[in-house]
Amino acid sequence: MGEVFLDAFIDTLKVLPFLLIMNFIIEILEYKSNVRVQKAMSGGFAPLIGTAVGIVPQCGFSVVATELYTKRKIALGTLLAVYIATSDEALPIMLSSYAGVTKILPVIIIKIIFALLVGYIAFAAQKLMQKRSVTAAENAATDAHIDEHAHEHEHSHDHEHEHEHNHDEEKAVHIHGCHHHNIDEDEWDGENATKKQKAKRVFDMYIKHPLLHTATVIFFIFIVNVIFGIAVYYVGEKRIAEFIGSTGYFQPVLAGLVGLIPNCAASVVITELYVVGGLSLGGAVAGLCVGAGIGYAVLAKQNKSVKNTVLVIAVMYVVSVALGMIINAMPQSIFGL
Repeated sequence: MGEVFLDAFIDTLKVLPFLLIMNFIIEILEYKSNVRVQKAMSGGFAPLIGTAVGIVPQCGFSVVATELYTKRKIALGTLLAVYIATSDEALPIMLSSYAGVTKILPVIIIKIIFALLVGYIAFAAQKLMQKRSVTAAENAATDAHIDEHAHEHEHSHDHEHEHEHNHDEEKAVHIHGCHHHNIDEDEWDGENATKKQKAKRVFDMYIKHPLLHTATVIFFIFIVNVIFGIAVYYVGEKRIAEFIGSTGYFQPVLAGLVGLIPNCAASVVITELYVVGGLSLGGAVAGLCVGAGIGYAVLAKQNKSVKNTVLVIAVMYVVSVALGMIINAMPQSIFGL
């Protein structure tokens, strides 16, 4: 049982550097409001970049992508591309086995192509929906027939009310990203602030807040790793592998469910079973495409919209399993196997 806690601790430490650095960067961007950088992070090349970093054997990138998505710094297509491309422990295990070397190329190529395909489809769909939303709003404004005097009076009243409301809120709390940073505006005097006040403000903005946020997420990741580590410890990786391997054509369905487990144990089980021939290519692709490491756990915790979280996970599972079923229905000779 001690090994479970040790493995959970090690897996958590692997994510820590990526998460800490990204939180510092996010904090700076949010305060500096660097519009160009934010546009680049959600621009047309974003799914391509997401696929490239996701294929690196490290689940830290899925956590970072999740953090960015929950803050709406990247688009859904970019997140899906990172999730699908994420390989976690798959590459090292395949490369460590001679049999794995001959099987690795089809899996990696399929994951890359599929990540780009799904990423850009989701990216384009989101842009189209945003465009339609803007068009609908413009049409509604054009068709509206409101008395000009009444409209101006209402607008003036709403503006005054909104101004008073926002002013009162600013005195109490500074809303910042997904955080609520308590800042006493009475202690902050802008340009007339003392050196001590300025230093404290800088420390809170760029050091304290990202450290606290990182600590909170890392603790949550550790707890999740421990829980799933204990589950795997009592059930056994061998039993899971044998169960998946006995399902035949429907391997992608169960392999996809295993891939949803927010722990590197999922990719270990799927990859080892695939390398020794106990899992078909379709099953391996389904499980490894849907697997996003600890990313799902962070998404469930950080994403404010439960509906959106469920949608992301459902899309990942459905498209990955569908791809696995299609691959199993095709002659394996096409993939050089």
